[in-house]
Amino acid sequence: MTTRGRRRDAEENRDRILRAARTLLARQPAASMDDLAQAAGVVRRTVYAHFPNRDELLAGLADRCSGDLLDALSRTDRDALDPEVAMADFVRTLWTAGEEYRLLISLAESNLGMAGIRELLLPIAAQSYGLLERARASGRFATHLPLPVLSSALQAMNLAMMQAVNDELWTDDGTRAAVAVLVAAGLPSALAEEAVKRAASQDVAQR
Repeated sequence: MTTRGRRRDAEENRDRILRAARTLLARQPAASMDDLAQAAGVVRRTVYAHFPNRDELLAGLADRCSGDLLDALSRTDRDALDPEVAMADFVRTLWTAGEEYRLLISLAESNLGMAGIRELLLPIAAQSYGLLERARASGRFATHLPLPVLSSALQAMNLAMMQAVNDELWTDDGTRAAVAVLVAAGLPSALAEEAVKRAASQDVAQR
C-alpha cells in the first residue's frame, strides 16, 4: 500500500472512531475505550493509535463537535435578516445541530470542566454577541442588562434548556427555545413568536 493510501486509511479510521464515539458517549458517557473500539468496528490497538488515552479522545471529539456546530451556523447569511429573525435562526440552528451541542455539555460536565466548554464555545458565543449588538441597535429590544451580562445569561440559558433535553424533562425542536431566548433578550413575546415563525419560513425557503 502506498503512503497516501495508508494516510487515507488512517484518516478514515480516525473519522470512524470519532463518529462512533459521538453516538456511544451520547448514550453512555462512561463507556470504555474497549466499548468504543467495538462500536467503531476496529481493534483496540487502532483506537489507541489515534487517541493514546481517553482525555485525548474526548478532546478530539469536542473539537469535532465544535467544528460541526460552526459549520452549521455558517450556512445562513444572518446579516441579510432582521435582527430578531437572525437571532431566532441562530438558536434554531443550534438546536438542529443539537446532538453535538448536547454532547459538548455532557463532556464539559464530566470531563472538560466548564472552563473547557467555554473555550470551545467562544466562537459561537462571539456570533451570539454580535447578533445581540445588532438587535439592540435596532431599537426593538429592551436594554435591561449590559450586553456582556445578557450574552452570558442567554448562553447559560441555552445550555440549561439543552441539559433539560438530556435529562428528559422536555422535548423541543428549537421553536420554544428560540422564543424563550428572544423574550429573555428583551423582545415582547408576541414579536418573539412571530420572529421564530419567520425564521422557520426562511429555513423552508432555503431548502
